[in-house]
Amino acid sequence: MTEILIVSGLNIVCFLIGAIVGQRVLERKPVIVNPIQEIKNHQEQIEISKEEQRFQDIADNIDAYDGTSFGQKRIGG
Repeated sequence: MTEILIVSGLNIVCFLIGAIVGQRVLERKPVIVNPIQEIKNHQEQIEISKEEQRFQDIADNIDAYDGTSFGQKRIGG
């Protein structure tokens, strides 16, 4: 009975991995074999998005400036 559960679990895992690889091939993205590289890429994207949000907040502060501090967003630093 436990062998059936183990084989079923592995079958589901292999199906999910195949589905993910198939989506990447369909979207013409590179198939990443190294999960560590995928994690580093994801962390870099998070850092880039934080930097873009900071620049957007600065631009919004410039647009909203009316001589007072009302309507200004705080920029972390």
